Amino acid sequence: MRIKTWLTKPFVLILLLALITFILTELAATSPQLTNQFYSSGIYPLIASFLSLISGWFSFSLDDLFYILLSLGLLSLLILPLFRKIKWAKSLRLIISSLALTYMAFYWLWGFNYYRSDLNERLSFEEAQADTTELMNTFRWLIDEVNQSYTQVDSIDKRQWVSIIENEYVKHHKFLKIDTRLCKTNPKSMTFSRFFAAATISGYYGPFFSEVHINKHLLPVELPLVLSHELSHRYGITSEAEANFYAWYICTHSDDQQMKYSANLYLLRYFAYATHRIGSFKEAVSYLRPEVKEDYTKVSKHWMALMNRNVEEVATAVNDAYLKTNKVDEGIADYEGVVKCVMDYLYTQSMK
Repeated sequence: MRIKTWLTKPFVLILLLALITFILTELAATSPQLTNQFYSSGIYPLIASFLSLISGWFSFSLDDLFYILLSLGLLSLLILPLFRKIKWAKSLRLIISSLALTYMAFYWLWGFNYYRSDLNERLSFEEAQADTTELMNTFRWLIDEVNQSYTQVDSIDKRQWVSIIENEYVKHHKFLKIDTRLCKTNPKSMTFSRFFAAATISGYYGPFFSEVHINKHLLPVELPLVLSHELSHRYGITSEAEANFYAWYICTHSDDQQMKYSANLYLLRYFAYATHRIGSFKEAVSYLRPEVKEDYTKVSKHWMALMNRNVEEVATAVNDAYLKTNKVDEGIADYEGVVKCVMDYLYTQSMK
């Protein structure tokens, strides 16, 4: 195989642009403030608004369709040479080109947000004292909050929740540093909800068409928080911990009691995990209302029944690798960072 023949001009151009994109990601990682200023607050809102306008014309997920077509295309490029329908050299060139173009699209359409300033810098949060006493005090505070916010959530009205949540984000956009041009969206159901449920994935954001996706198997009590979480990704919030914080903040600052309860119940899981080995944990949870305990257990059993251990382990490994590739050092553990975000927020508020 002659190198000159294999390296066509379009192929070389694609590789060159992919290399430039990679170099820019490395530079962006070293300059989070500039990334936030020029990309997250400048270029990205324009891109996301345009993509959302296009995807809004369709009732189904364009991102899911893109993933399906990409997978089928790559698979066919591996199979066709076996039947001598295409030469291996051309097949390999097309595979590399497709992956390079997807790589570039991901970062230019959304991925550069991974390298923006972190939550504490953007929202001017002070670092809370990181010790067991302060952690347990915050956990007890959360228990009081979830008890007080308890209410029954029996039905799902996605359109109603979307409107309420969008309005809350608009109301708090200055504090959360988000662009209001991104506050209108049309969440879609996952095409393969049951498969994602087996991996305990309740929602995801599709960066290629700026689409928010929600799992059809969500319980009503989970919907407000999960919708708020996935919408935060559309606003350029890439960290799962920060997305959890944004969702919790929006829901708990709403006048809607169901939103407050959904957020506090969700947050309870992370604080329970962070404190379950502390001696005073059992005493603290004894103050939880029976109804709250029942909902907590109901949500856990619901997802355990849907989960497939093999699928969940593979999905966790892939997500962990994906996050670490984008310089989220904690990987999948980043979700649990919401405990720190909430503690830093509460500490900052107490200092005012």
